[in-house]
Amino acid sequence: MSGFGSGKGEAEGYRYLVECNSVNRKGLEIVIVLPRGLTSLEPRVREEVQKKIYRGRIHVAITSEQTTSATKTGSILDPTVVKKALKELEHLQKSLHISAPITLETLLLVPGVLRNEALEEIDLEAAWKPIQKALKKALESHQLIRAREGKNLVADLEKHILLLSKITKKIQTRVPTLFVNRRNQLLARLAELSVPISPDDPSLLRELIFFSERSDINEEVIRLQSHLVQCRELLTKRGEARTLDYLAQEMFREFNTLANKANDAEISRWVVQSKSEIDKIREQLANLE
Repeated sequence: MSGFGSGKGEAEGYRYLVECNSVNRKGLEIVIVLPRGLTSLEPRVREEVQKKIYRGRIHVAITSEQTTSATKTGSILDPTVVKKALKELEHLQKSLHISAPITLETLLLVPGVLRNEALEEIDLEAAWKPIQKALKKALESHQLIRAREGKNLVADLEKHILLLSKITKKIQTRVPTLFVNRRNQLLARLAELSVPISPDDPSLLRELIFFSERSDINEEVIRLQSHLVQCRELLTKRGEARTLDYLAQEMFREFNTLANKANDAEISRWVVQSKSEIDKIREQLANLE
């Protein structure tokens, strides 16, 4: 399921914004983006997300800014590094007999000469408290959206399951007529071939008995009814998407089997409709947590 949520937190002169958005995946994939200086907090962020999210690809973006009242000095020169770099450059200048002067621009290009005092002074423990608070808010609002989507998915699945139940009931009520229809078909066919035969002829009765045994679909109907009851029960529980998908596969197999055994045009039509509904169910289950 997809979802979005955001939260804010502020402390120690910093304001933090956390945004969470997710898309459907079979497993759990967490992508975290943190500001410079706070990357070591990633394991804590991941742990908080795993407490709430069990499935999907979730992207967590955390940004920070200093509040106006607490803005600190930005990038500044490191005197120790500057002096060391200057000495090394002068030594290199003499050894290579270079007459060009060493400029400030050249010194600023030396790694470590400029440092960001603000980043260096970030207290990770102090920063974690507002970040954790903002993250929890973001996850809560994210989950509310996912919950609403989940309710809509469940309602849609219930409609498909109800339709399958109605079709199964239709098939069950048609079972007694299969024998009569087969008997009438045989008599009509024999009449077309001008073969006189009594409705009580032993050969006809044997054929009808054989057909009755071969086309008995009561077991498939009973299993379908049981699967549908389980589906309705599992829809009220969390984390049962895989079990529901398994039941959908089993129902597909049962419908296919009974269609082959019944050899009836009306039942075959209902089975085609049922398979279409099962495909829709499986598509929706891929989005259900």
